Amino acid sequence: MTSVHHYHIHGLKLNFEGRDPDFFRTFESLTADFFTATAPAETDAGLHLSGRSVAAAADLPNPDESDYRIDLTGTPEGGVSMRLLARPPGKLIWLLEDTAVTWCDLERGWAEAVVVRDRWPRWGFQTLIPLLSEWLGRHGMFLLHTGANRLPNRSGCVLFFGASGAGKTTTVLSLAGRGWPMICDDAGFLTTRQGRSLVWGLPRASKVHRLSFDLLPHLDPVAREPISGSDEFRIQFRDLPHISPLQQTPVTALFLIEPRNELEHVIRPVASLTALSRLLQGNMRVIDPAAVGNAGRMFQSLGQLCRTVPCFSLSLGPDLADLPETLEALLNRETVPC
Repeated sequence: MTSVHHYHIHGLKLNFEGRDPDFFRTFESLTADFFTATAPAETDAGLHLSGRSVAAAADLPNPDESDYRIDLTGTPEGGVSMRLLARPPGKLIWLLEDTAVTWCDLERGWAEAVVVRDRWPRWGFQTLIPLLSEWLGRHGMFLLHTGANRLPNRSGCVLFFGASGAGKTTTVLSLAGRGWPMICDDAGFLTTRQGRSLVWGLPRASKVHRLSFDLLPHLDPVAREPISGSDEFRIQFRDLPHISPLQQTPVTALFLIEPRNELEHVIRPVASLTALSRLLQGNMRVIDPAAVGNAGRMFQSLGQLCRTVPCFSLSLGPDLADLPETLEALLNRETVPC
């Protein structure tokens, strides 16, 4: 029997339709505290996503690729080979090797996934999140590779940017344990409203290296799950001090994380163009070489962010305990957009 589930976030609607219970379970496991169940006609600008399962990889459909002029390949986290076919401005096909075929027409607001039975979790992490990110981007909400904390007793937040392994998670979790609630440690969404840049988090589990627990003693009582084949542990978003992704928080300042040093925290102002260049390197995924559509809109939003908030580089010293005090002193001084 076909079921339809309705969700919304920040004024956008998503309809899920399918027969396989694992389809809905996968969505809900990835988007807990992210999308909210709602009545069918509560919001506008919706996306209709249908899903069905097949018994084996040989039963997956073979889409016509001749109409798609861009072909990108990669191996995302999880090690499963993927191809993305694109025909701007809004037709996409994700081909997840031996797992799933997902295609969408974002201009018309529909998508369909065909997934090998029992492989819904793999599809969800590697295809559903990119699909939702493309859709949200068309409505001015852009996925950022960033960490973010809300300021204590204030409405603003600070953003931390850096390559994977630079220390975003350690920085965010350190602040979260000292009264700066976590918005996200790796992925959040940027939007602009009335000239202000606002951020809300994608509530994914945090991956914490075993050595980082020595720097973060407040995590000792928090449940952790070992990640097979690595020295990392997974900690659930809901178990950490956080604010709901249903809240949009204005950005007060952004920090570019530099290599750590052995002396003290070092913070220096950074020119807005320098900050923008760094942010583009870590956040722009341009499907269309002309950088139109989502890419063009995201470029404008990142430019607005760097023009309107103070930008700094941050090299962490050995003692994370005094980081909140250091940031508070900086943000309490008279600062002007760089």
